[in-house]
Amino acid sequence: MTKWAAVALTLATLTVAAPASAAQIEVTARQVHRNVAQLPPPGRGGNAESALWLVRDRHGNAIGDMLIDCRWVTAGLRLCVGQVSLPLGAIALVGATRTRFLGQLAVVGGTGRYVGASGTLLFTATGTGRYVLSITYGTQPT
Repeated sequence: MTKWAAVALTLATLTVAAPASAAQIEVTARQVHRNVAQLPPPGRGGNAESALWLVRDRHGNAIGDMLIDCRWVTAGLRLCVGQVSLPLGAIALVGATRTRFLGQLAVVGGTGRYVGASGTLLFTATGTGRYVLSITYGTQPT
């Protein structure tokens, strides 16, 4: 199996009249670098956090990375923007979460195979600095 096939995209074919196709990617991510900036309020001290994550397929092979930047904007809400880079392109993310352990971000576009992508990224912590990412997206036919 090639590295490209290891991404394990499961394509769901919709009816001919459907305006889009849907796909899902499930990978794991481990934090490899973290930078926290102590900024003035608002929120939880206004802290901003940038992190670089190594993304792995279900077999444990490194297939890309994720860069995410978040800032606490209120005591219980942080705003995040990021990008997941995979072998066939990159997926752009944005959204607000109440915790760094479980949440959902919006897929707002991408490059390569993911041009015009929209959908969601669900993340769940599985340990210190380790997450499962489930990305469900659709693209409009061109």
